[in-house]
Amino acid sequence: MIVARKNLWQMLALAAASIVLGLGVNFFSPEPLPLWRQPGMAPAAALDVPVGEVDADFVLQAGSAAGTILLDARAAAAYHAGHIPGALSLPLERFAAGFAELEPRLRQAGMLVLYCSDRTCGDSPELARRLWARGLKNLLLYSGGMEDWSGRGHAVEK
Repeated sequence: MIVARKNLWQMLALAAASIVLGLGVNFFSPEPLPLWRQPGMAPAAALDVPVGEVDADFVLQAGSAAGTILLDARAAAAYHAGHIPGALSLPLERFAAGFAELEPRLRQAGMLVLYCSDRTCGDSPELARRLWARGLKNLLLYSGGMEDWSGRGHAVEK
């Protein structure tokens, strides 16, 4: 019984240390994860950012048109595993560096179409919010994302 109680205290101490370490890393991160919302603040997907929604047929036609840029909001590893042909990677975890690199092209584009993995993925709405905050207003969401794209049998680029 004493050994079990000692193990319990060690596990609790380890869990507490892990939580403190994780919160500390997040606090000092250049782009910390939003752990708590301000009172009255809506989730990112529900923010008042007027962004239209498009389907796979629109992406298929407009995606290759001059002046249109497809932006993949998924993690870099998912992008490299397969993405919509011609899409550029702008994952949330490296948004600051990626945006700085792509900003001239994004500002010249006539239309930006954002997508992530599927309808439940919140990365593309969050990417839209961040781009909107930086003055880019020509945004559209392909909410079906890669799941819908590949499910329809469209080409995937690696």
